[in-house]
Amino acid sequence: MRYNGKEIASWDLNSIKRFWDFASNEPLKYFTYMVGDKIIKMLSNELKQDHKILDYGAGIGFLSEKLLKKGFNVTSLDSSPDSIVLLKNKLSIFKNFSGAMDLESIKNQDLKFDIIFIVEVVEHLDDYYLNELLENVFKLITDNGIIIITTPNNEILENSYIYCPFSDLVFHRWQHVRKWDKFTLNEKLKEKGFNNNRMIETHFFNNPKWNGFNRKTIGGILEFLKLSIEKKKPHLVAIAKKN
Repeated sequence: MRYNGKEIASWDLNSIKRFWDFASNEPLKYFTYMVGDKIIKMLSNELKQDHKILDYGAGIGFLSEKLLKKGFNVTSLDSSPDSIVLLKNKLSIFKNFSGAMDLESIKNQDLKFDIIFIVEVVEHLDDYYLNELLENVFKLITDNGIIIITTPNNEILENSYIYCPFSDLVFHRWQHVRKWDKFTLNEKLKEKGFNNNRMIETHFFNNPKWNGFNRKTIGGILEFLKLSIEKKKPHLVAIAKKN
């Protein structure tokens, strides 16, 4: 595939690892750091204190930590050995933390969960890994459990393309490889056995705060006003059940 005459880079496991190893050095840019509390608040009616929760693709643990602070029983899943070590070191202070592990460890223990969060993950996956994820989640969820997916809503991928003059390739700023809307995500979930699904178009942006007359403050206010005036809903939430 090409964009503006330049080839679009193909991500592989090595380039993805290098990208996120670098991105992890800027934790304040993580989605769950910025809006994790809003996600939990929005879904408060779905969450019960006795639920066993899995944070699938936990990364450096912002969502897991926010859930733990609210008293929920949380297990963190990640594929990166470095992330698992970080998660254990960071979250083991919580008595309600059930551990950080990779997928195989969870399968070997035959663990099941009432709630599985998959936050800002599905836009990063090609067909193979997307199907693998949803099939794994179907096996890990209890019969009456729910999965909660967040992803950009009807994203224009090209708006975040960056040209690299060193490789002469174009890539997405946040390693997104596909876009979703409420119809395509619902159909994919149905294909994988989730038939009782609710799609919510929303935005999780915080209301702008005045921190003095500077570029960041003005930019935040203008962006918030733009979204409000245009009534844009840049975030999509799927609440899905097996039955």
